[in-house]
Amino acid sequence: MKRLKKFVTLFTLAAVCFAIPGLGKITVKAAEPTTYVLNYSDSSSEWRYKEASSWSAEVQDRELYYLQQNIKDGDYIVIDNDVENNALALKVSVRLGNLTFKNTVGVPVVYANGYDSVYFLSGTSGAVNGDVSHAYVYGDAKANFNSNVDTLEMIGLTDDKSNNLHATINGIGTVNHLIAKDNRDQSVFYEAYSFAAGKLAIEDGSLKTEAKYYSTTAPAPAAAAEAAPAATEQPTQTTAPAQATQNSTSSEYDNVPKTGENSAMFWLLGAAVVCMAGGYTIRRKNVQEAE
Repeated sequence: MKRLKKFVTLFTLAAVCFAIPGLGKITVKAAEPTTYVLNYSDSSSEWRYKEASSWSAEVQDRELYYLQQNIKDGDYIVIDNDVENNALALKVSVRLGNLTFKNTVGVPVVYANGYDSVYFLSGTSGAVNGDVSHAYVYGDAKANFNSNVDTLEMIGLTDDKSNNLHATINGIGTVNHLIAKDNRDQSVFYEAYSFAAGKLAIEDGSLKTEAKYYSTTAPAPAAAAEAAPAATEQPTQTTAPAQATQNSTSSEYDNVPKTGENSAMFWLLGAAVVCMAGGYTIRRKNVQEAE
């Protein structure tokens, strides 16, 4: 009889635990992205990195070999270099959450399995290999996209000229949607859609692609879904992408997403409290039965 009572008690406790929302199915959040900043080291004559969003003397730098070993899908890379250097050709076998060209000398080239976002701040140059979901080219940046781009925003300078678009952009793959914006009030200068592979050409903010290779009309939703590029690794080539809105280079970078915060322990804590309470109840019942 005592065993039957104990079984009923345990069964009831289990039922209560799984009836409480969140305890029956505990989901652990994926690891938050890590941000790596790259800079060329004069002293060691090689590119190095730090696990930080900006190059700081407080953080130890390491060889790129370790970055390539440790980086994971969704991580962020920032290229922040203002000294003469050997050309950077960085290859990572992951899909990056964010690639930012913050400061560049020369034309850094990055290869990845794809990118959620690519930011080119004003004055930077670079080349991106791998499909991009959303790219931002700011000010007078020079960007080469050697794979497909879903949405590409070209954002002007903050001067007082009527036309403040001065970016230079080339696309080797397709581009589904191009948006050219004024950075002062975010008004749209022009939009274009469905660029054929290898036909996107922008010089000093002016679209040079022949009209037959793109459309000025947005595709129907079904067609747009079919045209969205897959995140696949692509071959080589060279030149740069960009960043979203705001006034100075520093304020531009303030708007670039960096690493977030993690809080997946609360459900586990709740489950522990309930189970402790249940254990205490069972123990009391056993003592009473023994008496």
